[in-house]
Amino acid sequence: MRGIAPERQITKRPNIPRAARRLASTGLAFEYFRAFSQSTHQYHTHPFVEVLFVLNGTFRHVTADRTYDETRGGVTILNYHQYHTLKTPRGPVELMNLYWDRRRYPAPPLPPSLDRRLHDLIPSHPMLGHRLNRVVHLQLAEPDRPLQLLAMLYAEQERPADGSETAIESLFRLLLIELCRAAPAVVPEHTESIDTPVERVRVYLDEHFNEAVPLDDLCAVARLRRANLCRRFKRYTGLTTGAYLRQRRLAEAVRRLRTTDDKIAVVCLESGFSDLSNFNRLFRQVFGCTPSAFRNEAEECTPLRVEGRR
Repeated sequence: MRGIAPERQITKRPNIPRAARRLASTGLAFEYFRAFSQSTHQYHTHPFVEVLFVLNGTFRHVTADRTYDETRGGVTILNYHQYHTLKTPRGPVELMNLYWDRRRYPAPPLPPSLDRRLHDLIPSHPMLGHRLNRVVHLQLAEPDRPLQLLAMLYAEQERPADGSETAIESLFRLLLIELCRAAPAVVPEHTESIDTPVERVRVYLDEHFNEAVPLDDLCAVARLRRANLCRRFKRYTGLTTGAYLRQRRLAEAVRRLRTTDDKIAVVCLESGFSDLSNFNRLFRQVFGCTPSAFRNEAEECTPLRVEGRR
């Protein structure tokens, strides 16, 4: 982030010991601030995803490229290693933070349409983000239900009992559904900074990632010439069309490796890759290991779903 002195760039972990321990052991934790107050900016980042919910009050939030006021029902999703800070010039605010390391805590299954939206909101791995989902801001139209789910999740974490892990899994799935519903399925054309023709292409790639996608087809979707489309897509997402497509396919491969027992060849083909050796080479290049090793490591990191274990 420009303009921030290196000594002020702090990597933070949860403040509350129970939340810190749970995040380290399972990859999912919650932290509640009844009256958060901060008069000076303290820029920091996290080695996990942070989802910040405003329960009551208003504060000024500063991210890498935006400054805005957050109020009740506001949600900011800060993906891996995104710098941000906040101040409370109008007095203390009530906040709830969700901390999620998707490498350790697998995403629960969602309907296909919501699963695609979740990928847009929260990449399944730090290597699979892009310009549009580094920091995502949502405003919950009806915040009572998701905030109630948050309160229930926090209670299960703080006062574990028989069935707490199962309750957390179920409540977390419901909360993700609420967040995906709050994210627009189609970005309105008048939205500031949205390149509508290029957004159509991005959505098309998300929906057809497991098919052959010639550049000419993307030009037809955008109604743009090749050079113009490629230049605008790179500026809009930070990636070329080919890199974006590969990333989307890798995200699907990661999902399948973590949630299915499909053979690697099946994962390769169902994720849109036509050649197993190329898939293995690309996977190792991006994640530093083979698909099989990635699956084994994910299984080792998956938290035990045994009641009473913390």
